[in-house]
Amino acid sequence: MNDRRGANPDPRQLRKKPAIRPLPASRDTIGDEPPKDAMDLDPRPIIHLLLHALVPLAIARIFFHKRWKTAWLWLLAGWLIDIDHLWADPIYAMDRCSIGFHPLHRAPAIAVYALLLLPRRTRVLAIGLLTHIGLDALDCVWMRTC
Repeated sequence: MNDRRGANPDPRQLRKKPAIRPLPASRDTIGDEPPKDAMDLDPRPIIHLLLHALVPLAIARIFFHKRWKTAWLWLLAGWLIDIDHLWADPIYAMDRCSIGFHPLHRAPAIAVYALLLLPRRTRVLAIGLLTHIGLDALDCVWMRTC
């Protein structure tokens, strides 16, 4: 047998495992709130997101039954106006009403969406944009009443 003492050690043994460091106490909670359990989560944001998918689906199935899949995609394209959330700080705030706060959720933009109803080529997209605005407005009402 060949004794390999003094030879280069196995490179696998040289690798050190990264140290797992706990988060500082200031990052464990937001403000003075204790961390929420899964059962304490507010269902409103989840329901809101589901409505953004299901209401356009219902509109597509009811009013565009022959081409509902294409119509549903165009209606879902109304979700693209949420890109203006990226300009907000913070990007997402659970208690913030989008209507009137984000640029693409303000009255001038909403007026443009309404004008897009006039040309036949942009009508389905306009319905998607206005449906999106309507669902966001509903969320604002829900937020203030609950």
